[in-house]
Amino acid sequence: MATNAVDISALQAYCEQHAPELIALAVKNNELFEQMNVIAGVTDKYIMTSLEFDKIFKPYAKDWDPNRGARLTPRTGYVEIGQVELEEEPQAYRKTYLGKLLKGTDPNQHPFEKDFLEGISIRVSNDINDDLAFYGDKSLKQSPTPSIAKSVKAINDGFFTIINKEMTAGNISVGKKNLILTGDINSTNAVTKLKAFYRQACKYNPALRRQNVKLYISHDVMDAYNDHYQALNEALPYNTEFEKTFLEGSGKRCELVALSAMGSSKRIMLGPMMNFNILVDQQSDQEKVHVFTPGNPKVIGFYLAAAIGFEFTTLHALWTNEASVDSDDSGSGSASGSASASASASASASVS
Repeated sequence: MATNAVDISALQAYCEQHAPELIALAVKNNELFEQMNVIAGVTDKYIMTSLEFDKIFKPYAKDWDPNRGARLTPRTGYVEIGQVELEEEPQAYRKTYLGKLLKGTDPNQHPFEKDFLEGISIRVSNDINDDLAFYGDKSLKQSPTPSIAKSVKAINDGFFTIINKEMTAGNISVGKKNLILTGDINSTNAVTKLKAFYRQACKYNPALRRQNVKLYISHDVMDAYNDHYQALNEALPYNTEFEKTFLEGSGKRCELVALSAMGSSKRIMLGPMMNFNILVDQQSDQEKVHVFTPGNPKVIGFYLAAAIGFEFTTLHALWTNEASVDSDDSGSGSASGSASASASASASASVS
């Protein structure tokens, strides 16, 4: 291929040859795939069944008296298809690519076709990370406003939307012992609040003390934790290892995981990594990617379809705080709105 022109046929050939990689890159090139569980091969729905027990060990007896403390708890996760429909002029991007060559990029290892098409896939992955994973709400497809109905957020429900629905249904609450009220989390209280949140979850489920869990937080909450820690100890958190930060007092059992996908939220989620699932397809022919000529010889058409979904394995291994921490009146440090009713139900479920 000449260095001063774009060969459309070369783009088509690269796309056809590397279609699986381009589709995979579109959904996995973000921080979520490193920090959460991934379930592949989901074309529509996937039933996650957790086996949970009450206490089952007891003294020996000659008579057979089986326990019935086992519970099979199914949850169903769904994938939805998102798509990309683009018409782009590759030649307009050519100057950017040539600039990379001047900085030392090897065109043999990183040809223009790879750079251009992977750049589109990476943009898709960023959209999933920034707008869909936590803030997606598939009910937005019904919006009369086209820009909302066709937005990234309308593809599927994200983690916060799933939590909100479960709160409305009464499945996440103080009474269910998976909602722990924190009030506002800021640089004057973050260490205290997160430690109290973790300890309350451990009171609800003492087995957490011996499990490795993740506390998912936004970078704003992480900044507040670091600032408060430094104010208390005149140093940044010492309990770090391999670029990981562990919650003070957890014995390196509770890793603080700051996600850009959570935006500036003060909502937090605690549990084992295997409870937080990203559902993808990556196998069926419902996912596809094509490069074609739409008519204008200067322009290429690009189409990509990929499946994505999010779901918890069980609500019994999830602990979260009230949604109202992100409302304007959350700065008082107490829960408000619908969470206030739950607060009165159990004072032990709030942290201060």
